[in-house]
Amino acid sequence: MKISLSAGEWRIMERLWEKYPRTLTELVRELSPDTGWSKSTVVTMVNRLEAKGAVTYTEGGRARLYAPAVPREQAALEETESLLRRIYRGSVGMMVNTLADGRGLTDEDIEELSAVLEKARRERK
Repeated sequence: MKISLSAGEWRIMERLWEKYPRTLTELVRELSPDTGWSKSTVVTMVNRLEAKGAVTYTEGGRARLYAPAVPREQAALEETESLLRRIYRGSVGMMVNTLADGRGLTDEDIEELSAVLEKARRERK
């Protein structure tokens, strides 16, 4: 199943990927200082994530314990593929070219891209 996450949902998922399981109270306590979200906002977003199949929960004592249902790498890949299709017509080259033209690539960025491409080339053989 493909899962598409909003920016806010990503924030919640990042907390769950860092450490799980977590209660709603723990999530609210961690997210509120940076986001200003109320408990009801976090509850709504967690419910949405559950409906999307991104999180699961178990009943624990007095509160539900939430955990990610998908690995971060899978969610990141799906979001990246969606971005490529929507914005760059599926072209990785077009995306990299846009980044290079728009903000410029540092020598470190170029080295990292070269290493990634070389690894991909070796793994295809």
